[in-house]
Amino acid sequence: MKKTFFWRLLEIFPGALIWGSFLLPVILSFFVPAVVATYILLFDLYWLYKMIIIAIHLIQGYRSYKNEVKSEWNEKLHELSRGDKNWTEIYHAIILAMSKESYETLEASVAAIAESDFPLKNIILIIATEGRYSENGYAVGSKLQIKFGSKFGKFLITTHPDGIAGEFKAKGANATWAAKQLKKYLDEENISYDNVLVTTADADSRLHQKYLSCLTYKYLVQDNRVQAAYQPITFYSNNIWHAPAISRIVAFGNSFWQMIESTRPWRMLTFATHSMSFQTLIEIDYWEVACVNEDSRQFWRGYFRYNGSFAVVPISVPVYMDAVLADTWWQTLKNQYLQKQRWAYGVEHFPYLVTTAIKERKSPFVDKWIRIWRELDGKFSWATASIYIAVMAWLPLVLGPGFRETVLGANLMGLVRSLMVLTWVGIFINVWMSLLLLPPKPPHFRRRKFIEMVLQWVLVPVQAIIFSSIPAIDAQTRFMLGKYLGFRVTEKKAVEN
Repeated sequence: MKKTFFWRLLEIFPGALIWGSFLLPVILSFFVPAVVATYILLFDLYWLYKMIIIAIHLIQGYRSYKNEVKSEWNEKLHELSRGDKNWTEIYHAIILAMSKESYETLEASVAAIAESDFPLKNIILIIATEGRYSENGYAVGSKLQIKFGSKFGKFLITTHPDGIAGEFKAKGANATWAAKQLKKYLDEENISYDNVLVTTADADSRLHQKYLSCLTYKYLVQDNRVQAAYQPITFYSNNIWHAPAISRIVAFGNSFWQMIESTRPWRMLTFATHSMSFQTLIEIDYWEVACVNEDSRQFWRGYFRYNGSFAVVPISVPVYMDAVLADTWWQTLKNQYLQKQRWAYGVEHFPYLVTTAIKERKSPFVDKWIRIWRELDGKFSWATASIYIAVMAWLPLVLGPGFRETVLGANLMGLVRSLMVLTWVGIFINVWMSLLLLPPKPPHFRRRKFIEMVLQWVLVPVQAIIFSSIPAIDAQTRFMLGKYLGFRVTEKKAVEN
C-alpha cells in the first residue's frame, strides 16, 4: 500500500509522543524542577487510583468467571428452545491456526474441543496449516484426522498458499484462507451463515468444555447478534507450573487483564481467541491479511463496517493457552520479550483508525474518537508508566539546581515511596488471585514450588520495565522509524503434567 504523508505522520506520532514524554521532564528538571516533581506526584497518585479501580474490576471479573463456569448452559439452551430460538440449528466452526507447532500441542487443543458439552455433530473443526510449513502441517493434520476426524460433524484441513500478493505472513491471512474454504462447505450443505459461529484460535488454545454452549446461548439472546464479536477470557495456564518466574508473572498479568476487561464491555476489543457469526465475517471480509495484530483490528473493522453499532460480548467461560516456554531459560526470556513486542506493535492500527474515522461519517462522532483516544492512551501508558514510576522522581533531585534544599525536594522521595508502598496492595491481590487460578500442581513438583509461586511476585518491578515498558517502547519506536515488524509465532513448548 502506498502511504500518504499524513499516514506516515500518524505512524510517527505515537513513538514521538513517548520520547517527548521522556525528554521533556529531563529538560524541565534543569529549569523548573518543582513543576516536574509536582507532575510526578500527581502521576503517581493517578496510578494509585487506577490500581484501586483495576483491583476492583479484577475481583468482579473473577466472580463472573466462577459464576459462568458453574452455570448449566445446556439447560438454559433447552429453555430457549421452548421459545423461537432453536439452538440445535447452530453450528460451531473452530479454526485452529498453526504453523510449526507440534502434534502434541494441537492434540491437546483438539482433545479439549472433543470434550465439549455441545453436540460434536454440530462442530466443524478446521486445522489451518501454512503452505510454507506444509510438511509439518500435513503430518500433524493427518494424525489429528485419524484420531479425531470421526468425532466431529466435519473435519477439514486447509493449507494457506505462501506468497499471495498483498498478504503478510501472519495469522490473519491463514484464518481468512481457511474461512473461505469453510464457505465452500457451508454453501454445499446449504447451511445459513448466521447459524454458524466461527471461533478462531491459536494452536495451543484449549476451550473450556462449557465454552461453546455458553457462546451459543449468548449469541442467541444478543440483540443484533451479527453485529457483535464474542470474547472469552484467556488463561495462560496450560504449562504455568513449568514456565520460569518472569514468564509466569507475564502470563498471569495477561490473564488478569482479560478478566478486568470482561467487566468493562464498553471498552473491549477482540483479542487472540474470539468468535463471531460467519455472516459477520462475510460482511467485514474475513480478517485483515496485511497486518501483524489481526485480532484487535477485527473489532475496528466491525465497528466501522456497522457505523459504530458493533459490540464485544464478554464470555467469562475461559480458553486456556500456554505461557511462553522454550527449551532454555534464556530463550524463554527472549521469546517473552518478542511476544510483548509484537503485542505492543498493535500501534500499527493507529493510522488506520484515524484515517478511517475521518472518512467514515456515520459512526457516532464522540464515541469513535473516545475509543481512538483510549487506544492511543493504552499504548502510551504501556510504554511509559513503569519508567515514570521507577525513574522520573529522581530527575528533579539530580538535575534541578538547589532543589534538594527546598521543602518539596527534601520530602519528594518520601512521598513517592509512601505512594508506592500503597500500590503493593494491588500486588497482594494479584498473588491471591494467581493462587486461585492455578491449575493442580503436577505430582512431580515439590511443595517448595508452591512457595515459589508466591515469592515470584517480588519480580514485578523488573517484569514491568524489562518485559512490558521496554518492548512497548521498542515496538513503537520501530514503527515511528519505519522499521516495520513482521508476524512472529511465539514458541511455547508443550509439556506433560
